[in-house]
Amino acid sequence: MTTLSGGGTEAIPAPAGLPLIGNLRDVAHRNFIEHTIRLARQYGPIYRLDTPLGEQIFVSGADLVDEICDDARFDKLVTGGQARLRRSAINNGLFTADTADPMWQRAHNILMPPFGLKAMRDYMPMMLDVAGQLLDKWARLNPDDEVDVSADMTRLTLDTVALCGFGYRFNSFYREAPHPFVQAMTRALLEAQKQAGLPAAVNRVRKRAQRRYERDNAFMSGLVDQLIQRRREAGDTETKDLLGCMLAGVDRQSGERLPDENIRAQCITFLIAGHETTSGLLSFVTYFLLKHPEVVERARAEADEVLGTDPGVAPTYEQVHRLTYIAQVLDESLRLWPTAPGFNRTPFEETTIGGRYRVSPGTPLTIIAPALHRDRDIWGPNAEEFDPERFSPERRAQLPPNAFKPFGTGQRACIGRQFAMQEAQLVLGMLLQRFDLIDHLGYQLKIKRALTIKPDGLKVQVRPLAGRTAAAPSPRAVEAEPAKAPKPEAAAVPAVEVHGTPLAVLFGSNLGTAEGIAGELAREGTERGFDVTIGALDEHLGDLAREGATIVVTASYNGTAPDNAARFCGWLQDPATPADACSTMRYTVFGCGHTDWAATYQTVPKLVDTELEAHGATRVHPRGEGDAKSDFDAQYRAWHAGLWPDLAEALSLPAAVGQAASPRPGLAISMVNRRETNPVITSYRARPAFVRVNRELQHHDGGRPERSTRHLEIALPQGTTYEAGDHLGVLPRNRVDAVWRVCRHFKLDLGNYITIAPGPGVPSHLPTGEGVPLIGVLASCVELQDVATRSDLEAMAAHTDDPKQRDELLTLAADDPESREHYQERVFAPRKSVLDLLGEFPDCHLPFDTFLELLPPLRPRYYSISSSPLVSPDVCSITTGVLEAPARSGHGLFHGVCSSHLAHSDPDNTVFAFVRKPTIPFRPPDNPHVPMIMIGAGTGLAPFRGFLQERATQKEQGAPVAQSLLFFGCRTPERDFLYEEELRHFEQLGIVRLHPAFSRVPGRPKTYVQHLIAEHADEVWQLLQEEAVVFVCGDATRMAPDVRRALTDIFASRTGTSAGDADAWFTGLRQANRFVEDIWGAD
Repeated sequence: MTTLSGGGTEAIPAPAGLPLIGNLRDVAHRNFIEHTIRLARQYGPIYRLDTPLGEQIFVSGADLVDEICDDARFDKLVTGGQARLRRSAINNGLFTADTADPMWQRAHNILMPPFGLKAMRDYMPMMLDVAGQLLDKWARLNPDDEVDVSADMTRLTLDTVALCGFGYRFNSFYREAPHPFVQAMTRALLEAQKQAGLPAAVNRVRKRAQRRYERDNAFMSGLVDQLIQRRREAGDTETKDLLGCMLAGVDRQSGERLPDENIRAQCITFLIAGHETTSGLLSFVTYFLLKHPEVVERARAEADEVLGTDPGVAPTYEQVHRLTYIAQVLDESLRLWPTAPGFNRTPFEETTIGGRYRVSPGTPLTIIAPALHRDRDIWGPNAEEFDPERFSPERRAQLPPNAFKPFGTGQRACIGRQFAMQEAQLVLGMLLQRFDLIDHLGYQLKIKRALTIKPDGLKVQVRPLAGRTAAAPSPRAVEAEPAKAPKPEAAAVPAVEVHGTPLAVLFGSNLGTAEGIAGELAREGTERGFDVTIGALDEHLGDLAREGATIVVTASYNGTAPDNAARFCGWLQDPATPADACSTMRYTVFGCGHTDWAATYQTVPKLVDTELEAHGATRVHPRGEGDAKSDFDAQYRAWHAGLWPDLAEALSLPAAVGQAASPRPGLAISMVNRRETNPVITSYRARPAFVRVNRELQHHDGGRPERSTRHLEIALPQGTTYEAGDHLGVLPRNRVDAVWRVCRHFKLDLGNYITIAPGPGVPSHLPTGEGVPLIGVLASCVELQDVATRSDLEAMAAHTDDPKQRDELLTLAADDPESREHYQERVFAPRKSVLDLLGEFPDCHLPFDTFLELLPPLRPRYYSISSSPLVSPDVCSITTGVLEAPARSGHGLFHGVCSSHLAHSDPDNTVFAFVRKPTIPFRPPDNPHVPMIMIGAGTGLAPFRGFLQERATQKEQGAPVAQSLLFFGCRTPERDFLYEEELRHFEQLGIVRLHPAFSRVPGRPKTYVQHLIAEHADEVWQLLQEEAVVFVCGDATRMAPDVRRALTDIFASRTGTSAGDADAWFTGLRQANRFVEDIWGAD
């Protein structure tokens, strides 16, 4: 309770309450967050609310908050809805456990590495994967379509945390309704909050609500248990995501693992907390961008400068972290509306805050973050205004400690903060690179409160930027190095004699970043002739080097030492430690940190540096700082540049020890005779499937057809299921002639095996540690035909002897307008690969290992399944056009990678494949009474064959089936009327009327599907009146717009309405999922 008088303390201000209920009306206010801010303005930086459930103190003054954030005096208090969640599937997860709970400390220690710098880099490809699904959805919208911002951002962030954390796909963008897990989670959170606000007697009589609450928790627990069981059954001990760390991780302090029930609790915690806050952040920032076009303009300019104006190129980890103004925009949004708007603290013992307010243990002290962030003493008289410049580096450095608290505080702050901000920067940058956001409704902010807060009812329209592709980029390799900084030169030193000078490389690391850097420095030291010892600081307490030198790499954790450096730091600060304890030591320090924790940034590295010097040690190289929020790589390189020269000079070693390293590839390769599973295949969880049938669909007179379209029937792996309309992902193999071309250029024997040494610089898609066939790596792990990127050109230039050719390569790689145009004309438009360019620049002597590093990972191609599981549940079919044409590069014929692979896959051959659900409801209506209007061209017919197989089977089973229409485009009836016999049979059954459009019949005008739609307008209109669903599959740039125009013309002519009315009708058709478009698989 709060002492109201005596002892020099003052009463905490409080609004007047009512008899019996006190301030219950304030606590239960429908706009609770806004109400707490208003009360803070009225009653000042601290006020109290009393209810029958107890006393609660609300704090928003910066000085008081700074005091309450002291972990030595105050701790997190789990109360309210969070406390109720302890009785749910969340149990004692990180979010809801008490700090004193040994299980919280164990889980916290085990789960820190998956949120370190290395892990953030590893998550980039998966973040790009899910972000691409959002981009694809928005790219397909009509100009008048609306986007429910919070709903789409929830899909995005849930799928991202599930994929990155657990290797699981919710496929939220493929669903019309939220995933059942999301529905159960939402209900459970709302119910927990409701129960927390009701007396126990009331909760006891709400039996129906309690039963539903228990069912929802059981459903969430069951799904997570399945994830855990599948991971264990797969025997996967290598994946280092959240689930992998929990299953295999051991707490360094206790030596214990996490029990299964706690793993389940942590999984559900991360699925909930990991998506709720980030989706709210992206929703709020969308609102602010709608209201501040000048911010949009500057943020887009930064996105264009950093990411480039070609959306077809995927952002890299480094680029995302160079989006500094976009990070300021996100921080400013979090300032005004932090999605987790409050957190509770309580003192360990009775104490006074602000020098006058007495508080007792157990009393909730609620930090009102939105009110704290509006404190005019800190943020100025315009604190209510949105201004990202508040978070410029200069102004951010001037903020008092704990003035900005959007992620909680201290050791109980959000462990996933870096994950959330990286995802938000990536998504916001890519959206600004592609779309304009339209506030067509003049939205006024309304807050929706659940576990977190979000804008309620925020809907926008999106417009692709002129001249840019709005869809997701093609997948590209995203570097996955432990901290990037450990490879400033990716190089080997000149030949250095082993001099054996002792070098200790000591680290303090919880997240793994500092330890990774220490490992790379130890490798470099060995190459430079040192006798290297590496280990944690605590392991070498009392064993500090008296000879040679010591490099210390350490981080801070909320201002305290990492777990494996705590005793060392304590020894340095102990008054009993002799003043000359380090007098024989020569040292340097590099500190890892993150300026979001401004109050404690670099605390421990500074302490170690200062105390070592104070105890007699000699600093031989200045302390360095790396900020994970900004360009850590550049900061590390700057410190590293003088490291070895300074050490060589201080230790009187030969000059060669300190000389700049000569370029070398990051891969060390030797030839051996062992095999290993292809990591590309395992990353997509593709499994072997067997070709049963492979036949040509194009008709010809016994000779080779001018064009080729193949029908393949593929036996799916055991346990794999599919539905009509699904896609089959196929991981192809590069053609043997393409592989031979590589071997000829690099003078390699294709029969050799290679071993790629594991290390921090090795791309994750390459097999490491054991011998694998060279042909296997080139054929099945990398893309050989991808267009060379500018970074590829820079790498080529570094290995080009002729100055003229080197300058030409650097010009192509440059970023000025003239160079970009030159790159487009010389490289991008003709689609020249690195191998193509090596032939054009004969003085470029690119080493094979560097070439291999440059190649992106092989990616799957997706094909619409052209069969129905009602006909063939274990074998699916696909239809693919075989791409073979003169190469734009001028180097012979271009063969589509996957279509060529499939075309030459004979019966009983193996292909690696997996089933993917479409991102839209592209499947036959569940009710066979509903007619379909199917429109496609070429292999766009594929899914409709499966649809009609399904309807034919339903009719054979006695179900009344509506008659549908199929408009199908091809060239001539003699050559490429695909599946003609089968389609005619479906027509005879009465389930479809066929309307083939032939575009290449001699002596006849070209006829396309839109012409036949207009010609058969009466049939189309009749089916539309009968609630038919229209499906379109084919060319999105030409056919689809013409089809949409044909349909709106029919509506306008039949109803006598305007073009605007017809567009509105069409929009309604699309919103009701009665007009659905899909694109078909292609190389």
